[in-house]
Amino acid sequence: MRFVDQCRMRAIAGDGGNGVVAFRRERFRPFGGPSGGDGGRGGDVVLVAASGLSSLQDVAYQHTIRGERGGHGQGSDCYGRAGEDAVVRVPLGTQVIDDETGELLGDLTEDGQRLVVVRGGRGGRGNIHFATPFDRAPRRAEKGEPGEQRSLRLELKVMADVGLLGFPNVGKSTMVASLSAARPKIADYPFTTLVPSLGVVAVGGGPRLGGTSFVIADIPGLIPGASEGVGLGIEFLKHVERTRALLHLVTLDHADGRDPLADYLALRKELETFSPELGKRPEVVALSKADLPEVREAHEKLAARFAKKGVRLRLVSAATKDGLDDLVRTLVSTLRGETDELTTPREAEPTKKKAAPATAKKKAAPTKKKAAPAKKKAAPTKKKAAPAKKKAAPAKKKAAPAKKKVAPAKKKAARRK
Repeated sequence: MRFVDQCRMRAIAGDGGNGVVAFRRERFRPFGGPSGGDGGRGGDVVLVAASGLSSLQDVAYQHTIRGERGGHGQGSDCYGRAGEDAVVRVPLGTQVIDDETGELLGDLTEDGQRLVVVRGGRGGRGNIHFATPFDRAPRRAEKGEPGEQRSLRLELKVMADVGLLGFPNVGKSTMVASLSAARPKIADYPFTTLVPSLGVVAVGGGPRLGGTSFVIADIPGLIPGASEGVGLGIEFLKHVERTRALLHLVTLDHADGRDPLADYLALRKELETFSPELGKRPEVVALSKADLPEVREAHEKLAARFAKKGVRLRLVSAATKDGLDDLVRTLVSTLRGETDELTTPREAEPTKKKAAPATAKKKAAPTKKKAAPAKKKAAPTKKKAAPAKKKAAPAKKKAAPAKKKVAPAKKKAARRK
């Protein structure tokens, strides 16, 4: 099947059905009144994401997609039938863009996700809606509204967890074939891979056995100037935008006189030029073809050169699967956010200089916070003194009844006299 990641199409929704003018003509019911029904709603054009598709080839040949027109209204209060929606299945990762305005209408990234690109017209009303006390036999009805029309551009961006990058002929296709069950085309000449290929890497037996898995994408070989259209250009650079982490492969290639570190920095520049966000994405760098003696001998010196740039260089071999288990565990940790293998050359130097002042400020801050609780302890002493005054008030109230008892003694003395 041919891989198609971009196509254009015209979406036309169905028109609404017309309302009808009709009157009831039944036995023993003179002047039955209006009975014209409404027209049906026009069908929409809907795009649905399907996990079983990997290309836009099926959609590329459908230049125009139309929704069904709604049925017209009928007499005896019969309404028209609604038009059926035109449903188009597209692969996951499809972006729907208005070709005339450039507006992003939707991004289909989940299986079964639906997007209505154009809506059908509303059906017209029949004459039963226009009857009034002054016009009991209306002879007018509405026509259905036309459906929406829009020119669309569909772009497919591969949905993968890890994007495999590197110059042509560094062993990317062999790496995908070793890590997964995918079988991309493998040959000993550059630009063997012309379309992205996906593979599922099972870790710990996969989800069925309590492990996990991730999707790796083999991106066709990139060269300097790819962000400007050189080579395969941005046709496949856009597929890297979906990935959560990058696996960058480098190797020795004495035939072309290339240097692994220079190749790495050149592609890093292309990623940052195409999208600044790609330059900040987590990345794992590995030296492939470790089964060759010259590659093993050069690994130590190359690792020291990469370390000066703040990057750890791993040694792997897709042919003998040497170092692949450690590489897979590192990729899983990177996807989970537990490790960050990439430290760009520009970010490596400032982080070391700013580390010392940051720790000094953090240590000084807690000393001020400890002094604050001492003031809070002194406050409760004042609050305890207040209840002592409240207890003295009841003592005065008890003295008042003693004076009242003296009055009866004077009355007894007056009686004796």
